[in-house]
Amino acid sequence: IAGADTLIMSLWPVEDESARTWMRALYEARFLDRLDTAECVRAASRRLLEERREAGRSTHPFYWAAFVATGQWR
Repeated sequence: IAGADTLIMSLWPVEDESARTWMRALYEARFLDRLDTAECVRAASRRLLEERREAGRSTHPFYWAAFVATGQWR
């Protein structure tokens, strides 16, 4: 009962730089855009994907799709 309502976890080991970029996008979506957790996770993943695409880097899901939210995410 006293635990966290929502967990955000990675499905596989993630590069430090990708994780840092993704987490920054997550918190910006949460605190600046006021999105709920599920929308934040989606927005962060999309932002990382778009940044990689614009930079001409690989858009393989390994780099942007590792994180998911589980639990009471609303």
